[in-house]
Amino acid sequence: MIRTVLLAPLALLFISSSQLAYAAGNVVSIPLQRSFNRNSNILVARRTARTQIKQGKRLMQLAPDVDFDEDTHDVEPDFGQVRLTDATDTYYYGVISVGTPSQNFTVTFDTGSANMWIPGVRCTSKACLQHNRYDHDLSSTYQPLNGQFAIQYGTGEVRGFTSQDTVRVGGITIKDQPFAETTSEDEVFELPDTEFDGLFGLAFKSLSSGGLVPPMTKMIEETLVDEPVFAFALSQGHRSFGELLLGGYNELHYKGELRWMRVTRAKYWQVTMEGIWYGDGKFNLLSLSKDRDVSKIPLDLITASSTEAPLTDTWHQEKADAAAKKARKKARRKAKEGDSEMDMDTKRRHPPSDSSPKIKKLLPTGSDASPETSAIMDTGTSFLLGDPSSIQLISRIIGADFRTGDMSCAHLNELKSFWISLGGFKFEIAPEHYVYRDPVKKTCSSAWVPSYDSPFWVLGDSFLRAYYAVFDMKDKKVGLAPINMPLRHF
Repeated sequence: MIRTVLLAPLALLFISSSQLAYAAGNVVSIPLQRSFNRNSNILVARRTARTQIKQGKRLMQLAPDVDFDEDTHDVEPDFGQVRLTDATDTYYYGVISVGTPSQNFTVTFDTGSANMWIPGVRCTSKACLQHNRYDHDLSSTYQPLNGQFAIQYGTGEVRGFTSQDTVRVGGITIKDQPFAETTSEDEVFELPDTEFDGLFGLAFKSLSSGGLVPPMTKMIEETLVDEPVFAFALSQGHRSFGELLLGGYNELHYKGELRWMRVTRAKYWQVTMEGIWYGDGKFNLLSLSKDRDVSKIPLDLITASSTEAPLTDTWHQEKADAAAKKARKKARRKAKEGDSEMDMDTKRRHPPSDSSPKIKKLLPTGSDASPETSAIMDTGTSFLLGDPSSIQLISRIIGADFRTGDMSCAHLNELKSFWISLGGFKFEIAPEHYVYRDPVKKTCSSAWVPSYDSPFWVLGDSFLRAYYAVFDMKDKKVGLAPINMPLRHF
């Protein structure tokens, strides 16, 4: 049975500049009244409070039903906040409502998709019948869009038609939000594997199927949020709580500083990926596994620290032969094309290297500055998906079966962390995050999964739960910092 989390309605606020009454000294009184224009007036109140606090003034008068956080200086600090439920460390979901009167749905908030969809009442697939279904005939704010909808995910397909209605999420009301009502869903969306009803896409509009405006894009366009930003704090632990914050990020939820990475293509949340290292080893596993039979690479070579003895003569010769072969191939191509410039397609797939001192300094030992590939941050994917050759090498290192991912739980304390370089910064992923422990079966499996058709790596929840992740849609960048959030269960 699905445990439904209900969102409490926020206080309705109103404030205008003509109503600001300044008391003596550095105290400011802000009278707040109820209003049906909730979104914009909460934002005005929040911004006014922050401005006055920065000017050294103290808020003294607030309506009794209005929350004010003394630490963050926020009016209605829960505005834009969505509580996420962790389902067996493989996906997370929260609650939204659609229509007037509201119909509640649990959805997974997916940075790897740009569409919103929920089961429609006309859907008779087993997956739909097991979940909450939307009945547009019961909503006074429903409008038909009459478009056909179909989208294929890595694990299954959904089909339906497009509609428009009022959507509420985290206390934010989005009027005339386009989305899809499903009429068929694959069995992968059935219980008990999938507890959530639908999906709430958080990628860029260019990824949207059918050109539908994603909810976050609409919130930004209509200034329903403070900033064009949202942030995830994913918990670890079955039935624990995480958080999605729409319109900003919470500095209390991370340690140190956010490391910002530029999005290389505003479709997915895609950044450059320079390499992967195991422990304090000096060899980039992406480079090491490229065009090689990884089953023959000596493991003691990979796990050796950067301070240990150099490679054997045989291994040096193999690297030299490969480099010479690559140089000959490049020379033949130049002679054939008569042009030393790379074609545009090659430039897009292999971004130019960044030779700035900052990047060189931050890259792990043994790497170069040229990105090996790219990766997307995807909250809708459970694990870590990458090229089969690299995943096979990683599986050998940690003692996992390459095809099934199965591994022993007996020696987890002997495993080391991997380091992933993204946008010139290195990020640690510890065994507790890259080894999945089934809470029911009491078994262990690798979170490193081979992907045979993806042009980039997919860093899912196994990676993201180790970090507070901030997504900036305006400046097209992603920020990561070690998470600092207490574990809460229900």
